[in-house]
Amino acid sequence: MANNQSRNYSILTIKRLYILSGNRCAFPECDVKFLNWEDDTNFSNICHIEDANQNTHKADRFNPNMLDKDRADYQNLILLCPNHHIETDNPSKYSVETLKTMKREHEKRMDALQSGNNTIAKYPSLLSILINQIGSCLLEDEFESIGKKAPITEEKIQYNNVISYKPIIEEYSIYQGKLNSIYDEIEKQGSSKKSFLLQNFKSLYLKEKGKYVTIENIRENADLIFENIENEIWKILESSSNLSPNLPIESIKMGILIVMVDAFMRCKILEEPIK
Repeated sequence: MANNQSRNYSILTIKRLYILSGNRCAFPECDVKFLNWEDDTNFSNICHIEDANQNTHKADRFNPNMLDKDRADYQNLILLCPNHHIETDNPSKYSVETLKTMKREHEKRMDALQSGNNTIAKYPSLLSILINQIGSCLLEDEFESIGKKAPITEEKIQYNNVISYKPIIEEYSIYQGKLNSIYDEIEKQGSSKKSFLLQNFKSLYLKEKGKYVTIENIRENADLIFENIENEIWKILESSSNLSPNLPIESIKMGILIVMVDAFMRCKILEEPIK
């Protein structure tokens, strides 16, 4: 049995898992829905991707260098029905990367089913809340000028070889005008949160960029870089005591992606095309 710390899931992590799963098992073509609204029956299992305990038959998926808090983090968890939890216990068939891909592809399918829901219209203050929360994580570094004109979105997508996040960037780039209006209002009030927010994104990207040697390595891993930055933003929000518990997780996710796409277009995430 896993120790308690590796199962010490935060409330935001649990909410994120269930909402982004679409209430369905992540195993391909499984039609099990987790929650039965009539009697509150829950058919889901919260499963570790990299195992929570080395003394199990899944030891091939145990990472001795991983901290318990990371074992209990959203990135290391996948929701499965009981039958597929048992089936994926075979590490020779279901490796860490296989399970990560399974989870990623399932959430993409669920996200596509929910696309078109204009949650920003329902929660007009959401972007301001996220800017305030993420921008409050102040950095000591000098922030650079952001007056540079962003490259054409499609040109930057192709230059960085963005594939999985390409539809998201194309869809959410339409919100840049609204975001600019919010930024302008923040600056009129004398706040530096816009600059700190963008610098946070830049710093997160530079941390990810440091894992790779060449632009070719960055292009090969562009989607993974984008995904890792998204997860770091979730951690910033999770550590905040001021985020309203009434905001739906799917709305928070959309807001995060909108500010990330804006940062991408401003060359704070991934590389600017060479002219």
